[in-house]
Amino acid sequence: MRISLACNWKLDLLNQIENDVNIRKDVHDFFGTYDMSFTGSGRPFFLMAKRTKSEVETFIDKVHDLNKKFTWLWNGECLGYYKFDSNEQTKALKELDWLDDMDIEYLTVTDPYLAEFAKFYNPKLKLKVSVIAEVNSLTRALEWGEIIGSKGVLTISIMLNRNFPLLKEIREKVGCDIELLINDCCLNECPYRFFHYTECSHASQSYDQLDGYYNDWATIACQNQKCFNTEQIVMCKWIQPSDLDKYIAIGIDYFKISGRRYGTNWIMNALKAYSNKDSNRNLGEIFNAFSFVSDPLILAGNQFSEFSLRQEKMGTAADNQSIMLSVPDYDACLDGNKLDTFIQNFPHGGERCAENCGVSCFYCHSFANKAYSQPEGGITDSYKKFMLYLFDYLNTGDMFASNEERKVKSPMKEVESNTYIGIPWEPEAEEFLNEVMTIIPNEMKNAARKGIGFTAERTAEKEGSKIVHKELLISIINKLVPQPFKRDYIEFLIEKNIDTKKYMSDDEINYVKSLPFSAKIITQNEEPVENLDESLTGETISFKIDTKEEWENYLNEFFKIYNELPELSPLLKPIAPLLFQYKITDKPEMDYWQIMEEKKVIWGMGEYSKDNIPKVIHKTDFDTIKKVNSGESNPI
Repeated sequence: MRISLACNWKLDLLNQIENDVNIRKDVHDFFGTYDMSFTGSGRPFFLMAKRTKSEVETFIDKVHDLNKKFTWLWNGECLGYYKFDSNEQTKALKELDWLDDMDIEYLTVTDPYLAEFAKFYNPKLKLKVSVIAEVNSLTRALEWGEIIGSKGVLTISIMLNRNFPLLKEIREKVGCDIELLINDCCLNECPYRFFHYTECSHASQSYDQLDGYYNDWATIACQNQKCFNTEQIVMCKWIQPSDLDKYIAIGIDYFKISGRRYGTNWIMNALKAYSNKDSNRNLGEIFNAFSFVSDPLILAGNQFSEFSLRQEKMGTAADNQSIMLSVPDYDACLDGNKLDTFIQNFPHGGERCAENCGVSCFYCHSFANKAYSQPEGGITDSYKKFMLYLFDYLNTGDMFASNEERKVKSPMKEVESNTYIGIPWEPEAEEFLNEVMTIIPNEMKNAARKGIGFTAERTAEKEGSKIVHKELLISIINKLVPQPFKRDYIEFLIEKNIDTKKYMSDDEINYVKSLPFSAKIITQNEEPVENLDESLTGETISFKIDTKEEWENYLNEFFKIYNELPELSPLLKPIAPLLFQYKITDKPEMDYWQIMEEKKVIWGMGEYSKDNIPKVIHKTDFDTIKKVNSGESNPI
């Protein structure tokens, strides 16, 4: 048996697999990509972990050290015709060269054009056809088999997962490897699937005009179907762990476990179940999209502040993030112990599910009554009410309306104005959160405070605590802080004399300390640098700055003085090399870049064209950047 495992870019995932010889032998490869990329992928950016190129390389190198393979994703369903854009093709070619340098073995594609493109420019890559390509017939399987060749891998549509006669025929007649996605909980013949993957593609593309804006309408529609029509859960085309041998018997032994959006504990739980072929559990805990998960501690991405910023940019109400973070947990259970005869007695060998399921065949209904349970009252009822509310909330466009103007009433209970879900805070916890906010960029503070606040109160409630205390808050922020700010946060804890070893292992601490600081050069704990419009003798340099030439002359003198500052070198060393690309929104001709090297800063006009160092993009207007450079405004 070979397993292709979701990659969440967390090194503790690899560490746990390395230390478990029983499951390590079954893992064949990991699959993943950047949170935002050339093609986009099957998940919106904010659910994915944000990683720099060097961090991605570190992860992939460790995968290879474990003698495992890696699959890179080009699996966006819709590229908005940017696949024929010369700039994007240039980036794609660079990425193919990088895949070659990294010895990455597989590339997953959805688009036949990209398959041919990759095959031509990097013939060493083995191509995988994404499940998003919906290979749902022998004819389509044969056609894709011709495109990817005998060394490729064909991931079959999940809608065929129980169609044993057709799976067997595809296995016998297609010359390449066959892979099945086994833990997907998408609706049977899902009417939302095509649109969902299209929207996810755009919400994870680096060039998309909406900059990753996303509302998860398809998932909410799907969850309403499943929580109000319980047979839909059993009708989904998941494969339970104890049934894997039935697929191996027909020649299919390559299985994909999805869940890139989840944290390590969730992925390991699913991996252990399938590696051990053990269904003795609540299968809902290993099925992707069994329920709507909004708890940031369970997810891998932790980019909810970025998500909120994009929402507000598109005109959504300020409390939209709060609404999405308020979804209750779902405690329904799908008991694997009661499904032992499910697949072996399947009507027609699973051949007629598409046309018969829920119409003339009610086989799944009987197992839903037997194996699926929702506890009465409490969390389950709250979850169902909230799912219905979210469906109406998006359908009516209420996310763009103020609370007073909304057409749909929220099921959220009224709480005290100084709490998020009604759990009070001890004063030390409130004070600590206020202090943490000083290291958060201004434009992200509101969203970050809400995200942390909701998560802290929900976690306290789950743990049976009647108050949010400081220890809990430190632990939560440690898990939620986005990767670009982790170094800032750990240094903040050290400065506050907080024992970081209570919240992280030595390996984690050392890793975080190896990361660069975030985009800021000056922190609140450092003496402010003198006004950079003043020379070392104290004389003011006067510039008229209206044209590109005047701006370039100003920057030339600015960086000359900047590099002479004695305070500069100690600040540069921890973050070098790091590129800052400044995009001036109202005067794009004034765009410029600067690179932090260990001993100096180099700069240039326009856009930096090479792609060899970590990059931070700043978007601002011309007046603001002039004030920042002059020292009139705080760059933070």
